[in-house]
Amino acid sequence: MVKHEHTNRPPVLAVVGVGPRGLGVLERLVSHCTERPFPVTVHLVDPRPPGPGFHLADQPDHLLLNTVCAQVTAFADPRMVDGPTATTGPGLYEWCRSRDLRLAADGYTVREGRGREIEPNDYLPRRLLHTYLTWATERIRDAAPACMRLVWHRSPALDIRPGAAERETVLLADGTAIDADAVFVTVGHHSLYHPERAMAEPRLVSRPYPLPDVLDGIAPGERVAVLGMGLTAMDVIASLTLGRGGRHEKTADGSGGGLRYVPSGREPLIVLTNRSGLPSRSRPHLNPGRLRFVPLALTVEELDARRATRDGGRLDFAADVLPLVEAEMELAYYRAVLGGQLADFAAAGAEFARRAGRSGWRALLDESRARYGPYPLRDVLGVRAAEGPWAGAQEYARWFADQVAEDLVEARSGLGRSPLKEALEVLRDHRDVLRAAVDPPGLDDVSLDRFFGAFTSTVNRLVIGPQLDRSAELLSLLDAGVLRLGPGPRPKVLAPSGNAASWRLESTCLERPETVEVDHVVAAHVAEPPADQLPGSLLGTLVSSGRVATLARRGGSATGLHVTRDGRGIDSAGAVQPRLYFLGPHTEGSSYYNHYVPSPGAPSRALLDAELALRTALDQLNERL
Repeated sequence: MVKHEHTNRPPVLAVVGVGPRGLGVLERLVSHCTERPFPVTVHLVDPRPPGPGFHLADQPDHLLLNTVCAQVTAFADPRMVDGPTATTGPGLYEWCRSRDLRLAADGYTVREGRGREIEPNDYLPRRLLHTYLTWATERIRDAAPACMRLVWHRSPALDIRPGAAERETVLLADGTAIDADAVFVTVGHHSLYHPERAMAEPRLVSRPYPLPDVLDGIAPGERVAVLGMGLTAMDVIASLTLGRGGRHEKTADGSGGGLRYVPSGREPLIVLTNRSGLPSRSRPHLNPGRLRFVPLALTVEELDARRATRDGGRLDFAADVLPLVEAEMELAYYRAVLGGQLADFAAAGAEFARRAGRSGWRALLDESRARYGPYPLRDVLGVRAAEGPWAGAQEYARWFADQVAEDLVEARSGLGRSPLKEALEVLRDHRDVLRAAVDPPGLDDVSLDRFFGAFTSTVNRLVIGPQLDRSAELLSLLDAGVLRLGPGPRPKVLAPSGNAASWRLESTCLERPETVEVDHVVAAHVAEPPADQLPGSLLGTLVSSGRVATLARRGGSATGLHVTRDGRGIDSAGAVQPRLYFLGPHTEGSSYYNHYVPSPGAPSRALLDAELALRTALDQLNERL
């Protein structure tokens, strides 16, 4: 791939951060060098063991992945990426089965040779992903051909500066300086796991990872408010219940979501609350043979047609994109209704495709509305909070539990059966089209703020929610009295002051004002801090020196690094850095991610991005050498 007849020096590349994203760059390089060998030196920089990143080995089994094990792999296949796929290997599911790892009756503990066989749709402990990715790294490294020289550095990178002769110099904490022709920065979610340097309030946990250690200061019987109802909140709740010896048992009558919680006596009293007052919808069961259909309304072609009418090609999200998303969701709902009537979802999909091809998706939507009745999710993507007001906290709690129970029924019916879950799954199934809307030239500034503000948080609540077992456990904990709901949506949270020893949660949406006092508060709606708020980190240093800018200067919700489509950083003066690439969650805003570890058998944005960045870098090297 790389010509080097005009120099005796083979190209030198550096990958800074060798978690899942950096491993993807390494996998792409090994595949390219295997298919068409060329001499290259690759420096891999990470103080942590390569491969798993912050999927920690010592996490307890009740902290689960939010992706079923059959949808996780470290190896590329031809359907995942538009490049060579020479490094083959098993996905997480096959890897577990080959080691006779089995799942215990509690639904989360995994041991070798004990319990039932792991199934493709099981959510497994995160510690297994650590072990799998560590193993996969060794396999990919061992597959590297002789022309590829790998140099591993167990020291953090402090800075990356322009070097001589069109190179970059990576400065490490141990004093090493690496001169490279291209640098790929793939540092991932590193800052979320850094312990807080100073606790402003000893009874406030503002950074709940790594679990469960940060919760050790919460004693049995004490009251703790958990702010947030997403995945982090579910992790905190599991750590304070299952992690303290409690267990959920199945009930014969199906009450409590089908479970009954048996306390250990070591739990605190958990008060759960959030800003919207709405629960997160749980991930649905994936029925065998479920099909993901080609979009009819939400297509790249539709977006391109709208771009052609916009200044600079930047889309208006509300006018150009959101109506297509809503139409696609509604079509998916009606297609699933027809599939249920026919008892054949494949036939329903083929019928909808024929109708759309004949008369267009708009006519198909009008016809479906007339034929199949009202659509129950209208305006579900709008900015909204829980409907109220409620007379008091008990009335709100009953409403909340009913919402969770109704969604749990749909989640258990699952994809391939539930029209409601099929409609919502459009937000995951067709996220590549949403990514195409965000990719340069992207959205206008107002739209970018809306997309990465209200829209992405709504998407997270609707389809990136907890496993359905977690929702059943939530109902079980409510029934057991170990967990209760806070005083309605958007409570005012008041820290202890003066002689007050407790935190206070004051209602703002109840007709009869109520106050709940707690001993501790856990802020469970965490997000990765923007790079310009990470002083002392590599990204913070690069931003402060102007090597790369963030989108924060636009003043909206998108605060990630400003990069080109091929991952090259854009500096504070607006110039493209030709040899400095950024891949991963810190580029959120310049691109759109929902999932970071590749899934087999489907296009993987993580690997596609690594492929595009690598090809760009190697093509530039060809021109220079």
